[in-house]
Amino acid sequence: MMIVKSFAGLGACLVAAGLLLTACTTDAKPAKLSAQEAQIIIKEKLAQRSSSLAGQLAEITPDDVWEETGHQLFKDSGSLETYVVADGNAAVLGIGFGGSGVTSVVPYDVNGDGAGDLVYAYSYGSGIHRSVMSWMDLQTMTEHPVLSKAEGEGFRMYDLILQSEDNSILVYQISNKQNREAVTRALMSYPASKDIESMRLIKDGVLVKEQDGLYYEATGAD
Repeated sequence: MMIVKSFAGLGACLVAAGLLLTACTTDAKPAKLSAQEAQIIIKEKLAQRSSSLAGQLAEITPDDVWEETGHQLFKDSGSLETYVVADGNAAVLGIGFGGSGVTSVVPYDVNGDGAGDLVYAYSYGSGIHRSVMSWMDLQTMTEHPVLSKAEGEGFRMYDLILQSEDNSILVYQISNKQNREAVTRALMSYPASKDIESMRLIKDGVLVKEQDGLYYEATGAD
């Protein structure tokens, strides 16, 4: 009788352990792609843009982007194009030609569907350097502009850093009064946290979420 009870208890433990393992496996993120694996997907899914793979791909995924969206970001060292890759799909973030490409990315649920999107700043322009902000719906891999609430706003000639603070996205411009060579080098490869900490940032504005998208609102420099 004791043997039967022992086997019954062991069976219950095994079932419980199996359920626990299943739950952990279900919640786990897939393994990250290597740059080589990402390149194959980019070339397959973005055949018309594959010629822009002029250099080596380097992963630049910020920790919060991976944790909140499960998507990876890769930047081409030659064209400075940035790609988002996940689930065998890929899309281009912004424009890299003539500038630094994507300089800052934060995860944020813009459309309120419960899934994280990407909000990012990038610079481009041959002859006229300009910085732009956009956001991407990761469910459809479609890019949308961040428009300004002020009419007639001209080109931003300075680079931008975005930071999530108190459930808002603050916009900072990078001051020219610092080592521009070091800043430019960091922006072209994508700035790490230590690079941003060493930069002189000037508060520029805030991004405001409305029903039809995301808007920039100037708040003035600190």
